[in-house]
Amino acid sequence: MSRRGENIFKRKDGRWEARYIHHYENGKAKYHSLYGATYMEAKAKKNAALQAVLGVRAYLLPGQSCNFENLAEAWLSDVKYSVKESTYTRYYRIVSRYLIPHLEGKALEKMDQKYLTDLTGILLATGGTSGRALSPKTVTDILCVLKSILRYGSENDLPCPGFSRVKYPSKKGRGAKILTEEARIKIEEKLLRSDDHVSLGILFTLFTGVRIGELCGLKWSDIDFVNDTVHICRTVERITDLNPDTSKKTKVVITEPKTQSSIRIIPLPGFLVEYLKMRRGSGDCYLLTGRRKFTEPHQYYMRYRSFLKRNSIDHHTFHTLRHTFATRCVEMGFDTKSLSEILGHASITTTLSVYVHPSMQQKKVQMEKLTPFANSPSNL
Repeated sequence: MSRRGENIFKRKDGRWEARYIHHYENGKAKYHSLYGATYMEAKAKKNAALQAVLGVRAYLLPGQSCNFENLAEAWLSDVKYSVKESTYTRYYRIVSRYLIPHLEGKALEKMDQKYLTDLTGILLATGGTSGRALSPKTVTDILCVLKSILRYGSENDLPCPGFSRVKYPSKKGRGAKILTEEARIKIEEKLLRSDDHVSLGILFTLFTGVRIGELCGLKWSDIDFVNDTVHICRTVERITDLNPDTSKKTKVVITEPKTQSSIRIIPLPGFLVEYLKMRRGSGDCYLLTGRRKFTEPHQYYMRYRSFLKRNSIDHHTFHTLRHTFATRCVEMGFDTKSLSEILGHASITTTLSVYVHPSMQQKKVQMEKLTPFANSPSNL
């Protein structure tokens, strides 16, 4: 619904018209009009035109103080075409669900250190749906977006003194959850005796560490049976549908993986190549369906859960398979750089912080290398 002062209105012919000041002649404002089938379409066109002509300050109405809501809208408009659609919808969700409810109408110059600290506390305590607490990880994600918005405002000469003062909540380190040796062996035995697409996907993940969205996006043409490798080049995910003209809340998109480093080539172990050769499908068919139609991550996850239940295996998230693969690689002596590239991490730091945690047995082996001075090789 249009707001007072926006100069966006519905015409008699059913279209929406958005008017804005394009320039001034002899001190008089000259207006341009843009049209859309919906209010949101007309508003989006107006915002884009204002951004091109006047920059971020176009979102601030004459006589209106600089407030967070207008700045957030400007930032979203600016980043929309420079990030993946899934990334944009995540930003939009964070802004609309978590930031605007707490910061609507807030003057930028009043967002000092105390205010931002208090906001962090509110988000941690009651920032979720129906006043539920949010995890430190979720709050950190929200504050990352807030910091980007404030930095954007500062770069456009708006009074945003607070962006450098955004402090993230401390997060308790949690080791990656992995399958026990007994559970892993039991699952592998079941998988190797099975001949269905669900089993194929689970086994493939246990020995490559791919993400579930990447697995759903794999086609047989991505597997190079000459060089025994797989090319990870697309991912399937369900995102929020921001189209105001649709009644659907979400939609499925197939895009490139989350980061440039996630587009990668992974060498395949010999046994897995032979396993895949026996089940090889047409090049343009998806690995998990054997058809040209893909399966989305949630559907496949439910089938994975059914597999565990059917075989009396304790429930583990699908991501546990990726963690199990990575942890096994560390224990078997993979160099960290190679493992980081296989996993598609944007930074080796991620691999080190999440997976490189030696077991107690490994620590004991290292400690046994210590000897008294009298028994050191140089004194024997």
